[in-house]
Amino acid sequence: MDGGEVMKFKKRVSFLTAVALIGSSLLTGCSSSGGGSATPEEVLANQNARVAIAAAVDKQALCDVILNTGATVSNYFTPKNLALDNGKDYTEATKDFGFKYDEDAAKEAWDKAKKEVGFDNVTLELLTYDHDSGKRCAEFLQGELQDALEGLTVEVKSLPFKQKLVEETAGNFDLSYAGWGADFPDPLTYLQTMEPGNQFAKQVGYNNDKFNKLVSEAKASKAATEAYKKYSEAEKIMLDDCYLAPLYQKGRTYLEKPYVSGITNFTWGADYSYINADVNKPEKVLNLAIESDIPTLDISKCTDVVSFTVMDNTMEGLTRVDDKGKVLPGVAESWNVSEDGLTWTFKLRKDSKWSNGEPVTAKDFEYSWKRTLDPTTASEYGYIMSDIVGSSTKEIEAKGVDGVAVKAVDDNTLEVKLNRPVSYFPELMSFQVFFPQNQKFVEQQDKKYGTSKDAQLYNGPFTLTDWKMEDKYVMTKNPNYWNADKIKLNTINTKIVKETGAQVNLYEDGQIDRVLLDSDYVDKYKDSKEIHDYIMASTFLLQLNGGKAKTK
Repeated sequence: MDGGEVMKFKKRVSFLTAVALIGSSLLTGCSSSGGGSATPEEVLANQNARVAIAAAVDKQALCDVILNTGATVSNYFTPKNLALDNGKDYTEATKDFGFKYDEDAAKEAWDKAKKEVGFDNVTLELLTYDHDSGKRCAEFLQGELQDALEGLTVEVKSLPFKQKLVEETAGNFDLSYAGWGADFPDPLTYLQTMEPGNQFAKQVGYNNDKFNKLVSEAKASKAATEAYKKYSEAEKIMLDDCYLAPLYQKGRTYLEKPYVSGITNFTWGADYSYINADVNKPEKVLNLAIESDIPTLDISKCTDVVSFTVMDNTMEGLTRVDDKGKVLPGVAESWNVSEDGLTWTFKLRKDSKWSNGEPVTAKDFEYSWKRTLDPTTASEYGYIMSDIVGSSTKEIEAKGVDGVAVKAVDDNTLEVKLNRPVSYFPELMSFQVFFPQNQKFVEQQDKKYGTSKDAQLYNGPFTLTDWKMEDKYVMTKNPNYWNADKIKLNTINTKIVKETGAQVNLYEDGQIDRVLLDSDYVDKYKDSKEIHDYIMASTFLLQLNGGKAKTK
């Protein structure tokens, strides 16, 4: 064998050893041979079937050929350049986790699954986004899986972003091409999505006692080094169970007109901030395009980066972060923490106002967080507040949200008590789910809240002044913003344009000032002075819906 063949052989042997160690005792629906067909639920409840799917995708080809935007192959869940302990990246401990591309080993695992479940053929539906990139990636995944796994038919179902989120939340899929972006700089922002009842765990039917225990122990750890060790052990267990199959860490390549400056590209949280943006033109208007419309502006119910980005520019939390991740004052002009790290006190500025002229008070934060945690709200993001005293499901069932330890001491003082010290708590306060909500307005709007430009109040640098579904939305400088004098832009126009080619044409015609590129256009513009790129703390993956199956 030449060197490449030797490496391939070693990878295959290593992979098959891992598959063998899984053990048939973990598998459901065992049978001595194949025969006939099986339901998607029966197949995806089988661990070897899930492993086969994870190993059948050439991730490097996906990154280089289909995406070509700086994305990097990822076999692990928590991305690089997010969580650091004394300068050491958390992924140093997880870099060999997960299942690498190995078509031969995938076939072996698939044959095992056929015998264990008892099937020859199965059809799985792959849910994806209805924009260019989502369709292309899904079609690539479809081809990879069908070519490698005999008897598998993959049917692609493309839906608008908002509708796709609804279907995922309800668990109405077999496979789903999805992404997760970090909400704060810690492995927990990824791993907690697979805890019982949370985002991905609920969607794919995942519950592993060992994983849950390790994550809980990591949360209780006093030092990052100890926490990261337990998080990495938990991540390995979860990846071996293979209800999530990571594909790549997202990269972005874009064109931007030379007269544009100051747009902040975030690696976690919202995608962009325009608070420091400017255009070297008298009218101070920034024109943009995006592939997907805003799903919701309800702070308690949003789960997606499109909504988060609009919120980050039209609203404001206790803090903000800059492009380096440095924490800056927001509605809170100062804060302090008790010596034991468990009580945080935020002093709110007196000149922060809602777009209707009313002051933003500590009560708006208390109400907002408790509304998110109230079971009747049905928030998908309540778990992100789990470090607050009284916020657990059991505690809320016993005492209601009144027992949650967030308290408006007075109009300009907010006190929060935690179960454990959280070093990144100021950064977490910049995340959109922790933004304030005006109780009187929310209750007046009722079910309309967050569904139109007039069904939301704004306290950020801009307000939403126009929103036509699946067409466009417009943000305009907010004269009531406490720091309005520092805002340079007057207007931000955003068109909804699903095809990259159409967006590029608008950019070339001067109708928009910035455009994200896909593989068709990166090489064309690679020598342009207007091309830029960066890596995000965001992982794209396949969700494999095991339904009600449980791993122990």
